[in-house]
Amino acid sequence: MTLPTTGMAEARRRAVMLELNELIIEAIDSRLWARQGVNLALTQQELEAAADDERIARIRASAQRARDHWNAMTLITIYGGIEDLIESMGSGLYPLVLDANPDTRTRMFEQNRLRNRELREGGELSSGGAQALTHLTKALADELLTAPLKAPSKEMPAADSWEDLLKRIKLRPMPGRPMPNDLLHTLNEFGAVRNVILHRMGRIDERALEQIAGGPWTTVDELVVIDDDLYRVYIAALIAYQAEINDRIRNLMKIPLLVDITQWRSMVPVGG
Repeated sequence: MTLPTTGMAEARRRAVMLELNELIIEAIDSRLWARQGVNLALTQQELEAAADDERIARIRASAQRARDHWNAMTLITIYGGIEDLIESMGSGLYPLVLDANPDTRTRMFEQNRLRNRELREGGELSSGGAQALTHLTKALADELLTAPLKAPSKEMPAADSWEDLLKRIKLRPMPGRPMPNDLLHTLNEFGAVRNVILHRMGRIDERALEQIAGGPWTTVDELVVIDDDLYRVYIAALIAYQAEINDRIRNLMKIPLLVDITQWRSMVPVGG
């Protein structure tokens, strides 16, 4: 089954992909510049504080909060770019998939009817077997030809909603290359963490706790702090997922794939 495209839809997809690539580069560069500025300012403040240990401790704590802030903002920016890409592909391909599904379903059942007749005439299939094959065809059609969506569902965890939409526009995981469960769990976790940063002043709620797979938070109202170690896990997951979307498109176009998605934890950008 091929992905339906038009010149306009393809041009829009390419534009959004390019915008996302540029957004990721800008977000990562901005973080690195900001951290360099924080470090320079910290050095200057420490010199001015001289032997005032209490002031130096406050300055260092403030500098660390600034680093943690830029970790979070960089991840939130890239997450938003990926979600925008998926939503753009969903809305762009929605009418095409919607139009194609009925025709594809009709072809599947016509092929099923012809195959049933061949097997029954050859004595290889009973009437009960033919009925079972028809039920299987319907189940397969329902799975493969789900109704498209224009945007990811807000009722599902992040990666689950992205995968649900992509499946509906013929961009499900490639055969023999399933999505690593730990990658999906990490994306779902960061999606929940991102929500509490933006909507709960960074305090974990019960809904977010349900998605915590590797993060350090265990109780409601804990403050989210994304240190450098956690940042590297989340940035690798986001970069890997963007690469996975690229590879799914490349696969449809019969172009060699670029990444080994099982190695997603190593996909930390240069510079951290």
